[in-house]
Amino acid sequence: MDLNQFSDNQKAILKQFREAVKDCKLPDSDDAYLIRWLIARDFDIPKAEKMLRSSLEWRRQYKIDRILEDFKPPEVLTKYFSAGFVGRDITQSPLWIVRYGMSDVKGILRSVKKKDYVMYVVYLVESSIARVNADLKKFKRSPTAIVQSTIIFDMEGFSMSHITTKQAMDSAIKILQVYEANYPEFLSRVLIVNAPKIFYVCYNMLKPFLHERTRDKIQIFSHDVKQWKPVVLANVIAEETPASYGGTLADPDGNPNCVTLVNMGGEVPKSYYFSGKPDTTNKKSLTISSGSKEHLEIQVKDAGALLKWDFHSEDSDIAFAVYYKKGSELVPVVPHDRVDCHMAAEEGEIQCDEAGTYVIEFDNHFSYLRSKKIWYSISVAAASTRGANGTDLDNI
Repeated sequence: MDLNQFSDNQKAILKQFREAVKDCKLPDSDDAYLIRWLIARDFDIPKAEKMLRSSLEWRRQYKIDRILEDFKPPEVLTKYFSAGFVGRDITQSPLWIVRYGMSDVKGILRSVKKKDYVMYVVYLVESSIARVNADLKKFKRSPTAIVQSTIIFDMEGFSMSHITTKQAMDSAIKILQVYEANYPEFLSRVLIVNAPKIFYVCYNMLKPFLHERTRDKIQIFSHDVKQWKPVVLANVIAEETPASYGGTLADPDGNPNCVTLVNMGGEVPKSYYFSGKPDTTNKKSLTISSGSKEHLEIQVKDAGALLKWDFHSEDSDIAFAVYYKKGSELVPVVPHDRVDCHMAAEEGEIQCDEAGTYVIEFDNHFSYLRSKKIWYSISVAAASTRGANGTDLDNI
């Protein structure tokens, strides 16, 4: 896709859009970046502006601009979640392969928290963008080019275990929601191959979370290689596509799957699983009734102090957030998100930019039948007197 293909009217709307968001700190200031948001909202400026501003706030809250430096992917994801960059498609854009059917999603989600799984996918998307920006010549990018990616999803091995657990479906939906809201028009096409009949059950469950423009880019094929390999080859560079998908690329030892670029997934060893219940020593308990939430107000005396938390639930997940109390307004500091704290303790900290009242929120409003018991410890360490050993001065 290229900016030159748009009409004069659409280019005029782009100019107006740039003016409307001139106060925004953009991760990319090129027209090719801005027009993505307009395309996603049918060149409706107010809707595109709302979408972009929401995404920028998401990037700020989750520190996405530093994810490639700060996020350390859990080993179980790098070894057993089968997804990787292999080369370029026919438009000289990134080509990725995801062997989702070979990935033990159930085992992965017994070994990492859902948010880490989701952020790993964001990490891969951001790495793809960075890869192109670091080598514009290789990807033949001009200032007017709109970079997109092709993804081959291999469903060989897909089974009921990929969709029958609540965590697996919740994670898949969350990934789709994050992608649709924050990466418009980054996708060129999706080729789903080796799809068994059960996959269509999963796809029909996920379709409502996909924009129509995204659905139009997806092609699904069964195990008949005579059907899907010609389509794959029509969309990729054969020399940069693994031989197992119709190309000519292979590992140095001749492996046609190119496992040096994309692992083969496989069952996650139980040694990676979360084990046992977290310790309740020095923690207080709190019960959050079904359909309700609880707020804990924390007084922070000095700007620059560290606010730290460590909590877990006895059964099922809970939503968590941190706010700064500004008059009667609660200003989000840590975004509201559901955490799998029943699997492992949730720990974190923030540096408080301002002194004042901070509010810790445990939210169970989404659960209509089940109350949740939380064990928690919250502490504040003053910046000026916090020792080199990280001693906490107050424990709440």
